[in-house]
Amino acid sequence: MTVIWEQSGEAYYATVTAPSGEVAFHLIVESVGGYWDWAVWRPDEGRNAARHGIAATVQEAMREAERATRD
Repeated sequence: MTVIWEQSGEAYYATVTAPSGEVAFHLIVESVGGYWDWAVWRPDEGRNAARHGIAATVQEAMREAERATRD
């Protein structure tokens, strides 16, 4: 799985697609109060069902978000 992150302002966004081409997950990483907040959710679940956490660096937050798509 290759995840390509795009930056918009101080936030980063990505999508993970299934082999069929459908979007399987949305990922977001945002700077919040000196930490990086990450979230992952399926399109049919909405953001309220997101898995999320915080990390010290943007790179760590991206890795954790990507890992959450495999759990």
